[in-house]
Amino acid sequence: MNHGVSTEFRHDDDEIDLIELLLILVKEKKTIAITTILVTFMALGAALFERNVSKKVEVILTPKIENFKQSDILIGNVLERTYTKNDIRGKNKISLDEFRDEFKITGIIPKEIEEKRDFLAKSGGTLEYTPTSYKIDLRVGSIAESSRVLENYVTELNSYYRSQKESTYKFKSFDASILDDSKYNYEDYIAILESRKGALKELIAGREREKLNYVSYGFGYRELQIQLQNLENIRIADLKNYLLATNIVRNKEKFSSEFINRKFRLETEIKEKKEVANNYKNLLNSYRVENSNMVIPKGVKITLGENEKEKYYTELMDNYLKTEKEVLLLEETLKELIYINKNLKTGTESEQRYIMDSLRNIIAAYNSIVASANRLEAKENYIENGELIKVASPVEVTSNSKAKLILAVGVVMGVFLGIMMAFLKNFYHSFKKASKGMMAIAMFLFIGVNSYSKEEITIGFTHKEMKEGLNPDRTPFDLNETLLKNYLVGKLNLDTAELNRITITSISPKDSIRVTESRLKAGDKDYLYLPTEYLVTLNLSDSNLEKEIKERLISEFPKFYIENFLNLGAGKVDYLNSYSSYRDTLGTFTILMNGLKAEIEQRKVKAPTKEIFYEYNNLSVELSKIVDVSYRDTVNFIKSNNLVKDVELEKIYLIGENRYINLSLESLKTEKKTYEDVLKNYSVGERGAQVLESGDLAMSRDSGLREKQYIEISKTYLENLNRENSLRVKLIENERNLKEMRLPTESESSRVAAELENIQAELNFLIERMVAVELRDYRREYVGSVKVF
Repeated sequence: MNHGVSTEFRHDDDEIDLIELLLILVKEKKTIAITTILVTFMALGAALFERNVSKKVEVILTPKIENFKQSDILIGNVLERTYTKNDIRGKNKISLDEFRDEFKITGIIPKEIEEKRDFLAKSGGTLEYTPTSYKIDLRVGSIAESSRVLENYVTELNSYYRSQKESTYKFKSFDASILDDSKYNYEDYIAILESRKGALKELIAGREREKLNYVSYGFGYRELQIQLQNLENIRIADLKNYLLATNIVRNKEKFSSEFINRKFRLETEIKEKKEVANNYKNLLNSYRVENSNMVIPKGVKITLGENEKEKYYTELMDNYLKTEKEVLLLEETLKELIYINKNLKTGTESEQRYIMDSLRNIIAAYNSIVASANRLEAKENYIENGELIKVASPVEVTSNSKAKLILAVGVVMGVFLGIMMAFLKNFYHSFKKASKGMMAIAMFLFIGVNSYSKEEITIGFTHKEMKEGLNPDRTPFDLNETLLKNYLVGKLNLDTAELNRITITSISPKDSIRVTESRLKAGDKDYLYLPTEYLVTLNLSDSNLEKEIKERLISEFPKFYIENFLNLGAGKVDYLNSYSSYRDTLGTFTILMNGLKAEIEQRKVKAPTKEIFYEYNNLSVELSKIVDVSYRDTVNFIKSNNLVKDVELEKIYLIGENRYINLSLESLKTEKKTYEDVLKNYSVGERGAQVLESGDLAMSRDSGLREKQYIEISKTYLENLNRENSLRVKLIENERNLKEMRLPTESESSRVAAELENIQAELNFLIERMVAVELRDYRREYVGSVKVF
């Protein structure tokens, strides 16, 4: 039997049956799906982690400060304040130096500069350039915390540079407790106060002519000027007249013991000043320059030059006249002191009480003016220097993560791993139940549970100043200040602890940083992206309060925002209840009307439109009618009938006023002689000239300084003559009133009260119309410019 061995190779058992493989995959589809889902979730977690750690917040800053360098952004005390305020050490466990290192600052270089640098580099050259904008990257803690810290740092940085630029000077109030110190006499208080108010008076006198932007200042500086004039010309003048008429001092013995020394010091100072004045006079008399007439040929050009001789002469003259004026004032003070010392008395208890009450009223009025002046000065500083570091683009979250790539790789790996695990059926037999539970847990964590819904609103702003990042009054736009502090806390009395539960986020394109950086690199160095809409998220501890605040924000905040910046109308005056005599009430009305007249004329000159010009012109006519009819008739009635409210007190005022008038007349008599001598011997100046190489004629003079000074001296001389005449008329009028003054009858009193009330009402109505003129265009622009939804 032949047994042959077959050499046929059978490979059927080793072949992979694709149909069978497909059936296995279909059969184990759940295993594949669950595995893929789990791996995908793991990849998703990794991607989310990578995305989170790769996120940072960025902002672009454009300093409005000259020679600002990158090193000027990281300021030590600004870093420290931000570090402490945000509790960086406690929350993130990093030191102050490590916190500093988290700030990544990059100067934004325009493409034009980069191209020039590249070109110069080829030949070994360099180009120095200081960026005008900088990008800051920061990541410390969570993204939300990083945004808050960066915003806070920018705020602190602005505060730092604002303090470097703005005036921190504040006028000091008068400490009323000094009235309890018996070492001071009554005159001492007045002298201290008058020395204090010099700088205040100078500030107000300048500002009331310049600061006419109503929405920023209202009539603020003009009101202060009127109040200061009332203080000087009414309240202080009344008390000085009273003291001079009665010779009342607080401490007779102290006044008498000091009198000899005070008299000696004044006499010595007068002697010294007279010697100085005499020196100036001798220099002026010895200064001689012959005048020469000059005929200028027709068509010849004239070049004005400088001549130190002109300046020298005019400075000598100014100093001479100033010194003579100082001598007269010192002589008046000496005469007043000698007069009081002749008949010293301490006064009755009621007289002392009147004097102290008058001093308290004067100090209170002065302190009120100081407080208002300081507020206006602070606002002016904030308008000019409130935001020296401009935020060119709002704080934005950026990321350079590879989260998408990680997730894609995870999905692919999950599919292949699922296929592999499908072939390990026995090993994963018990995995099915667990996988369902794990998947459920993963889905729960992924979706999350939001057990509390936060209230959100959007606030939009369209007023014209918004494009510059400003409020309507031109202070830097700050929604935190206006919304949180002024409205929620100031108006709604929300607990300040709740403010940390409110977030304000600008609504801006995701690429605002990129767009801004691109514009700056293109050379648009003044470009700013300023968002006009903001998302406000309320996450308060009380859900009912949260809903209530949301509703009130929607219904109230637009009007509140506008009124917060436009409610600058001048307050109504009430002089009838502020002053006790007809004379003082009429005096304050005069000061008010003069102030309104000046305000109207200035606003007419600077009227932006003809319509506003004519409206102020009409107001000027209305004011003239009040002055020339209502006010004039009331003054004539009171003076013609010699009516006063308090005969005894009015006589004291007039006696003191007459004594001051006589002192002033004596000074004016001396001053008049001085001015007459000056004008008689004044040297008008030289008119030397020379022919230039060009053929033009050059005059060696300083634009007629002496001629101008001569005219000014003439004006002052004329003003003194007019003042002298007015004082003499006033003296005659006062003498008549001293003899004939009387109390009004009931009908006269009623008539005067009604007429004064009518004058006050007319003036208040005029002020209201002035406010209406100033606010009309603003209201057209701003009403409806704030939307909350």
